[in-house]
Amino acid sequence: MNINNRVVAAIYRTMAALISIFAISSDFGVFRGNIASENIFYFTIISNFLCFMMFTFLSIKTIKEIKTYGVKGSTSISPHIKGSILISIILTMMVYHFILIPYALNLDPTRRLSPTDIVLHYVVPCLTIFDWILFDDKKRFKLYDPLIWIIIPCIYVSFVYIQAEYNFIEKLNSGMDKYVYAFLNLDLLGKQEVEGNIIKIAAILITIGYFLYGIDRIRLKKDEKFL
Repeated sequence: MNINNRVVAAIYRTMAALISIFAISSDFGVFRGNIASENIFYFTIISNFLCFMMFTFLSIKTIKEIKTYGVKGSTSISPHIKGSILISIILTMMVYHFILIPYALNLDPTRRLSPTDIVLHYVVPCLTIFDWILFDDKKRFKLYDPLIWIIIPCIYVSFVYIQAEYNFIEKLNSGMDKYVYAFLNLDLLGKQEVEGNIIKIAAILITIGYFLYGIDRIRLKKDEKFL
């Protein structure tokens, strides 16, 4: 199922790009005049920036294809890239909702989510998911794709431990944990528990990936499209 209208897709994607870059800029403190450069170490920012780049690219490509092919039709990027970004932003939402929020509320039960947190961890992930559901042609994912899609999170985990070794964060005097996320903290949890956390998250992501693959293979009557 997809909305077979490039004008609608272009409007949606342009708005999604603007929302994502506004939230990223807000998180960095651009509008407060106090840049929090250390935020670049968070997977939340990395995954949201990937979504911003994807929405920006798709907005431009969709507008160009309106001129070339007309309003009717769909505009997509490589399903390998789309799936990788989709899984990355789903991971951002999942870890925030099921790990970080409970941990934060345990420390401070009165804590409230900021508008920026809501956009970065819920709104942008949902915009990305619905972009795939509404505007991408289906049956493009391959059986091996869910294994490819976890490459970005795996690279990030490697980055976390390289950074912990050299502790670039400390040079920023940010007070941020050198492991960035507590559930990756070897000093706090030990190697066995951290490895268990990584394996569990990887298994969940692969499962979600195959769930998306299953949805992608669903065929509506006569490949029904809307608009």
